[in-house]
Amino acid sequence: MAAPKKKTTSISLAAGCVAGAVECCCTWPMEYIKTQLQSFRTVKGGPAPPFTGIGSGLAYTVRTTGALSLYNGLAPVLAFSAPKAGVRFGANTHFRNALADPDTGKVSMGASFLAGLGAGVCEATLAVTPQETLKTKLINLNMGLADGVPHLLRTEGPAGLYAGWFSTCLKQGGNQGSRFFYMAQWRLFMAGDAEAKLPRHVTFAGGLGAGLFSVVCTSPFDVVKTRMQSTGAKAYASTADCFRQIAANEGPRAFFSGAAARAARVVPGQGIIFLAVDVIYDAIAAAVEPRAR
Repeated sequence: MAAPKKKTTSISLAAGCVAGAVECCCTWPMEYIKTQLQSFRTVKGGPAPPFTGIGSGLAYTVRTTGALSLYNGLAPVLAFSAPKAGVRFGANTHFRNALADPDTGKVSMGASFLAGLGAGVCEATLAVTPQETLKTKLINLNMGLADGVPHLLRTEGPAGLYAGWFSTCLKQGGNQGSRFFYMAQWRLFMAGDAEAKLPRHVTFAGGLGAGLFSVVCTSPFDVVKTRMQSTGAKAYASTADCFRQIAANEGPRAFFSGAAARAARVVPGQGIIFLAVDVIYDAIAAAVEPRAR
């Protein structure tokens, strides 16, 4: 039996770039509210947060700072979203090709997770950490890109853009490892082959499931990452200290702060991006690969 044709890393990278920009623009308001919810410190006896859920967060933001403020922090994220998703899908394709069985071309479930994990770490290092730091601090400061970036560079220096790098690697590695693992399992379940080409609507449904699975698996890392990149990060000595303080002062439930808002963004976002990557990859491959022959 012939080995399945391997995907091309460069085409996966290009498809991921386009798909990432599309997904970001569709889902940003939910990311804004999620970040706000995770930034609130809910210590006993302390002040109550101004809102506690998605609906109340949207209403409060529109009422107090206007609807356009829901897009604060979008500019740096959008600038990074294309290369971020490109790195993710390109790196995943590279690692899957490297980890595939040389005889059958198949990728085991463990290798699927490792490929996604490696893609997540690459993504965290090259794009996500500076992007997420800018996003979180601009939201906390209620500043736009033009005012916020000079302020942050003046007060914290360029190294401030890499605040929370380790916690971001934990989050992104877990995110992408769990998502690509889920999608491999989904293809195996739906078509009997982890490398199978699925109908578009089935790919979209698989992306929704992968998004939900990753939220459940990685919410604690996401909360810690947000705290370590926020303007209140000086309260924590390290990533481990942040975990410890949240557990001791706020309880286990705090690790799932903003999980519903995150799911409201991530679940449809992953459906969109996995579907978009499939469609865009096929279009690019159809245009490029015949010329290479």
